[in-house]
Amino acid sequence: MKTPIFIISDNHFQKRTDQFEQERRKKFYSLLDHIKEVNGTLIIGGDFFDFWFDYKGYAPLEYLEIFEKLKDLKNNNIDIYYILGNHDYWDFGFFDRTFSVKSFKDQFKFKKYGQDCLIIHGDGILKEDYNYRLFRRIIRSKLCIFLFNLLSPRIGYFIAKKISHADKPKEYYKDNQLIKKKLLSYAQEKWKDVDVLLVGHYHQEGIVEKGNKKLIFLGDWLNKYLVTKYDNGKWEQIKWNK
Repeated sequence: MKTPIFIISDNHFQKRTDQFEQERRKKFYSLLDHIKEVNGTLIIGGDFFDFWFDYKGYAPLEYLEIFEKLKDLKNNNIDIYYILGNHDYWDFGFFDRTFSVKSFKDQFKFKKYGQDCLIIHGDGILKEDYNYRLFRRIIRSKLCIFLFNLLSPRIGYFIAKKISHADKPKEYYKDNQLIKKKLLSYAQEKWKDVDVLLVGHYHQEGIVEKGNKKLIFLGDWLNKYLVTKYDNGKWEQIKWNK
């Protein structure tokens, strides 16, 4: 895996073209240009799209420019890895055919500079998430996927937009010490097998260090515009406002 490695999560790109969406994409395209310039690697930690369902022969027109930008990286020998999140889990090969080296369900583990690193999207990992884990099992079942595939893309995306609630106020995604404490407890279990745990989904940011172990929160691309960079064995987080 080529370095530097750039990791993003929870972009929640949406099927719209208003000024807010255009500004978010402009910053993202600037990041892609930088990754191409330094010949690095891009890892997407899930919920890149606010909703994605791999309807055969259909991709929203509003997403086509994003796909073209990602394909340009691929054509320039930039590797892209994609961890599927709870908003874009329903990919059945389109991402790999179009731009990514490999897509992963829920997590991606790699080793670099002697560190074992695990990136997870993170939905459903907290002990109290019983109801959500049941809901997730249902909506990811073969039967549910079959039934949803019977809907037209227009209806499918309409339903997803109604239940997504990505456009929450900034205060919703503010620093949440309770969530971070729970995730630290989860990380301490994972640290038995890995050195660095990177978590998306919760829209938190920051790097927690305990000895030679690290817990990294991957932020989002709704108001944080956070990029986690890994190079020469060092981790840093950058607010990408270019």
